Amino acid sequence: DKWQLCLEEGARPSDMTISGSDVLLLSNNKEAYSTTVEFPPNAGIDGATLLAVQRWKRHDTNGEWKLVLHQTIPWCPGSKAGGTLRCDCRGCTALTSSRERRTFGGLIG
Repeated sequence: DKWQLCLEEGARPSDMTISGSDVLLLSNNKEAYSTTVEFPPNAGIDGATLLAVQRWKRHDTNGEWKLVLHQTIPWCPGSKAGGTLRCDCRGCTALTSSRERRTFGGLIG
């Protein structure tokens, strides 16, 4: 999906539960990283858990923060999360897991 579509109102789950949020502000005050554990609304608190990492930038120390990267990965053993998500200025890509095993060029991994 294109980045603009992913940032539109209503494109993100409005009832996502989060926990354990943290922020790292780099010494130049123009770049920051945030992390949180996400619990998607359709999975329940005991279902899928995802570690989300966001990268933020701004042009100067008084400017507004701009989200430049959002990435999620399954976070706990036995997570029911169906895959990983990576979004940047080019758009979002989801890599999902399935029972089917495919190989590249006949190699078995």
